[in-house]
Amino acid sequence: MKNIKNNTARKYYKHWAESGLGKGNVLMEARGEKIVRQVEIYGTKLVWADEHGQSDDRFLLADQPVSFLDFDEDDEISAREFESAWKKAREATGYPV
Repeated sequence: MKNIKNNTARKYYKHWAESGLGKGNVLMEARGEKIVRQVEIYGTKLVWADEHGQSDDRFLLADQPVSFLDFDEDDEISAREFESAWKKAREATGYPV
């Protein structure tokens, strides 16, 4: 059996956030140390970003490694929770998945 590196394992996180739109949450999908998709939710305003672009130029994809973001176990969420938020954000901004 091959020894598989865990550098592409997907994990999902949710953490509080604050922006010019107020207080909210950011949900992130990471593959290894790299954030590959994120959703930010501020009240009824949803924005998304991934490796190919973003719905709002004010909200870019995080470029820090996961270890820099200092998440803990309480910040981990399910893939289902992330995918639900991702779908809602894409639909709300005219980019359905």
